[in-house]
Amino acid sequence: MFKNYLKAALRSMLKYKGFSVINILGLAIGIACSILIFTFVNFEWSYDRFHEKSDRIQRVAVRALIGDTKINQTYSSAMTFKKLLEDFPEIETGVKFLNLGSVPVKIDQRIFYENRVFAVDSTFFDIFTFPLIHGDSKTVFAEPNFMVITESTARKYFGSTNAVGNLITFDDASPEDIRTYQVTGVSEDVPANSHFHYDILVASSSFPEYVNSTGWTNNNFITYLLLKEGTSARALEAKFADFARKYMGGDQFDEWVARGNFWEYYLQAIKSIHLTSDLNGEFEPNGNKTYVMMFLIISIIILLIACINFMNLTTAKSSLRAREVSLRKVVGADRKTLMTQFLNESVFLSFIALAVGILLVQILMPFYRNLMVRELRIHYFENAFVIPALIILGLIVGLVSGSYPAFILSSFRPVAVLKGQAGERKSGLWIRNILIVFQFAISIFLIVGAQTVYKQLRLFQEKKLGFDKANILVVNNPGALGSDVTPFKEVLRNHSGIIDVSGSNTLPGRSFSNIGFRAEDVEEGFTLNICVCDEAFLSTMKLNLIRGRFFSKAFITDSSAVILNQRAVDLLGWEEPLGKRISNYRIPFHIVGVIEDYHYESLHQEVRPMALFLAGGAFDRSQRYISVRYHPGDIEGTLTYIEDAWNDFVPNMPFEYSFLDDDYDNLYINEEQTRQLFTIFSMLAVFIASLGLFGLTSFVVDRKIKEIGIRKVLGATVPGIVGILSVTFTKWIVLANVLAWPAAWFAMNRWLQNFAYRVNIGWFSFLLAGLLALIIALATISFQTVKAAMANPVDALKYE
Repeated sequence: MFKNYLKAALRSMLKYKGFSVINILGLAIGIACSILIFTFVNFEWSYDRFHEKSDRIQRVAVRALIGDTKINQTYSSAMTFKKLLEDFPEIETGVKFLNLGSVPVKIDQRIFYENRVFAVDSTFFDIFTFPLIHGDSKTVFAEPNFMVITESTARKYFGSTNAVGNLITFDDASPEDIRTYQVTGVSEDVPANSHFHYDILVASSSFPEYVNSTGWTNNNFITYLLLKEGTSARALEAKFADFARKYMGGDQFDEWVARGNFWEYYLQAIKSIHLTSDLNGEFEPNGNKTYVMMFLIISIIILLIACINFMNLTTAKSSLRAREVSLRKVVGADRKTLMTQFLNESVFLSFIALAVGILLVQILMPFYRNLMVRELRIHYFENAFVIPALIILGLIVGLVSGSYPAFILSSFRPVAVLKGQAGERKSGLWIRNILIVFQFAISIFLIVGAQTVYKQLRLFQEKKLGFDKANILVVNNPGALGSDVTPFKEVLRNHSGIIDVSGSNTLPGRSFSNIGFRAEDVEEGFTLNICVCDEAFLSTMKLNLIRGRFFSKAFITDSSAVILNQRAVDLLGWEEPLGKRISNYRIPFHIVGVIEDYHYESLHQEVRPMALFLAGGAFDRSQRYISVRYHPGDIEGTLTYIEDAWNDFVPNMPFEYSFLDDDYDNLYINEEQTRQLFTIFSMLAVFIASLGLFGLTSFVVDRKIKEIGIRKVLGATVPGIVGILSVTFTKWIVLANVLAWPAAWFAMNRWLQNFAYRVNIGWFSFLLAGLLALIIALATISFQTVKAAMANPVDALKYE
């Protein structure tokens, strides 16, 4: 029986080659899109699930409100970690991370700069599953100055993975900071689907000044806890309120909270961090659960649109198989047998489409991988679930897309068909019209979504940020120059292509330290984000000074001066801030200037209170970045000059640089990917929907071929006939707009709530989406209607 079904399917496919190709192509595109999107979704959901104890690993995070200052961070103190382990028996163990930043690593006479270097506790490998190729996980961090490196790092430094026993020096410019470490272990490279990556880990006992700190406000660590079997993270978290009160002042803490402040510790399951966390201090930019769910829904919708296409294209030509069905019924075939036959044909076509779709996936995967900036792969044979999942996908698509055509084709009445009276009930036409409306409503929805995301990205790119990110080159490793970077900056200023040069501990788009302060005449404490910079920072970044002055070498007292942004002044409620003082509980600083608020963080959030301190002053931080503002003319020549100057100062050190505008725009990588995917998939949805409309148009034209012939005999013109036929379909596109517009407005407004600064969607986006859908639909319809209207009426009236 199956052999007969297969023969019938092949005969039907070969007999109607054009429609078979369109059917298979539509399904293949839908399947390929779904596989590609699901590959991305599956990768995003897989983050950190490779850890054997992932169900029990939790990260400690902090949310707080101090005055009007909000804090959401991953950082906590060494004392917090110590007391958590002492006070809660539910915690089996824990580990702290200390980010060592950009570290110059010296191997023999070669210098490398490593940015993924962390100091961790000896319990690291008890919690996380990073298999060691060499070394014993119980002893690799047993002593200070012990080190574990990854397989790739070992090959880079020593040419093989067997690097245990080798020595590595952190060659900081200051002699007192030079440290030599012994490699005690080599681990496998960190998988791509980890929310943190390391190249080098050193024993935290190498930094006793941090590990043994007793200050509760010295929030230098990112802390992970391993809970005991059966422990509820939420039940443990509920005890943290009393924990915070116990160690942060008791009754005084209660009074502080009563005034509207709070300081809360909470837990984040490691498996949820990548998609749900966006805190200050994240190791790397995380994903976004909203976008992942959005793409998953889009993949299902596109596959559904492709199935609807199959239904419409199959039923559109059902009249061509009416005689076949009727003859089968006459010779004894019942409806169940016929439905089984047609469902088998659909499944057969579905598997052909699946094969074509997989081929498309393989062709598009390199482009898609670059677009998503993910190491996406489909492990057809490595993963035992992939092949069965694809087979199930082919079966489901075949059954779903073939169910309605099988029902229609098997319902023909032999007597009516053989008399030439075959027809279709109005309910069938209505179902297909509804499906067309659904297809185009989804297409219009996606077009509106693509426009909204594009407009939001344009806002990010064009909004006045309060500083000028263009034409700034950033030297990322000035620590190699030593403790005094002034001579290097002065040499750069001698070049005619360089406008100004500045050093700072952070830059717009990078992370900022958040420090607690007190102020005169202000009762409550507060926190400020900190930037430590030199006197040229204002001119290099093109900040706007609105009160007082900026730092100047002419004022010796600027070593204890501070400049606030307007948001900080508003927080303190001062009408005249100049001359007033703030203190970080140890050192008083006098305010000499106020700058206009600038967006040093992303536009996802409002500008937060900030303080600028003078580099080399009382609030000193190393100048981790040198910013060079250059004339946009001869960029290559300027870059060559900077690199030559660097090599003159530190010939053995690598020159690492980036451009500030690129660095800042990376804050919106998720939005950029969303825009690109929305654009691509909205175009594909419109294309697939147009195939469905082509099928429905073909069906209607076939049914009205006699009517068209009669109208032409009676004098109707080609444009008139085309207009009559087009009106029927135009009203369905209009209805699709009516349904899509409210849904798109609601969904995109919800999405825009994620941003502190956002665009208005505007009526033009809806009108443009509707017009695009209508134009594409009319172009699709015209291909069939013009052909029918121009046909010889004699042939039409002979049509049976």
